Amino acid sequence: MIEMFDAPIARSFLTDGEISEGGAEDRPSPIILPLYLHPPAPGQEQMRILLISSPTWVEATIHDLHARGFANTTDWSSLVPGANPGEVVSILTRRRQRP
Repeated sequence: MIEMFDAPIARSFLTDGEISEGGAEDRPSPIILPLYLHPPAPGQEQMRILLISSPTWVEATIHDLHARGFANTTDWSSLVPGANPGEVVSILTRRRQRP
């Protein structure tokens, strides 16, 4: 589950913040993604993989990657709305000891 955090450990993501001539934003509010759910332990590094597409394609890709042995389906975050209509985001976080 993704938790939302206040800055400075969160950042705006997936929108460019363009403003139309009428002053209203062309896109929905930006998604706030946590930089860390739990900070990496000393000597660890973290990698995050994002899937961004329609809910059907994101779920199909998660299941395909599971079938290939890349990641369990439960390792991915729940689907959260993306910046564009009909778009969702799911995140896989992996950690390893620094070489």
